[in-house]
Amino acid sequence: GGSADAINAAISAQGDQVRKLKTEKAGKPEIDEAVKKLLALKAEYKAATGSDWKPGAAPAPSAVPASSSGGSGDALNLATAAQGDLVRKLKTEKAGKPEIDEAVKKLLALKAEYKAATGSDWKPGAASAPPATPAGGSADALNLTTAAQGDLVRKLKTEKAAKPEIDEAVKKLLALKAEYKAATGSDWKPGAAPAQVKQPSPKKEVVAGQKDGPGAELSGKVAAQGDLVRQLKTDKKPKEEIDMAVKQLLVLKTEFKAATGSD
Repeated sequence: GGSADAINAAISAQGDQVRKLKTEKAGKPEIDEAVKKLLALKAEYKAATGSDWKPGAAPAPSAVPASSSGGSGDALNLATAAQGDLVRKLKTEKAGKPEIDEAVKKLLALKAEYKAATGSDWKPGAASAPPATPAGGSADALNLTTAAQGDLVRKLKTEKAAKPEIDEAVKKLLALKAEYKAATGSDWKPGAAPAQVKQPSPKKEVVAGQKDGPGAELSGKVAAQGDLVRQLKTDKKPKEEIDMAVKQLLVLKTEFKAATGSD
């Protein structure tokens, strides 16, 4: 029931957030956004457990077995991201230390649960890798996540949401597309069945004596991110969007250098 537990934790955190915003008489758009997230999480909980969410109730066993393609990882990824946002918000608002400590404690617990479920550390914005799936599984997960993010962007535009909100969603979408390209070697297209994950060929991918491993994978990611930056510049996208992509590219290059010892 990892997935149900994670969604339960995320709903509790999001509920706290909504109450906090109302208490502080935050702006209506901000409260509406938080409520929207809360309802989406409750719907996800019902889909996973078959029953409505109730505060403080131990979640019903998840209807999905833990081994099913990364469901628990995806739910935990969402829950951890939501909790991380909450911690940052509390710090920005200079909330009381006990309140921040409590939120950080929940965040660490979710990260530990994520690692137990997926076998890898949680990273912001990372689509969770399904546990021990065959080649192509990660591409499937990315395909679904990218499609969902694309739907969200369209929905925000239709509803004439605030520009910063749309920009943020578009940024996430571009990052997912870059990740998909790095994993499969081809551009993401809506409705396309994902290509099999490309296996790095030892001839091409020899980096500082390594035949594959982190060097090869990071090399692919750096290349994909570089393509994305060039594409954004060609399309004359807003400066913030290009800067964000360049920043990600530099992070990937640093990671690559750390992993392989060469630029």
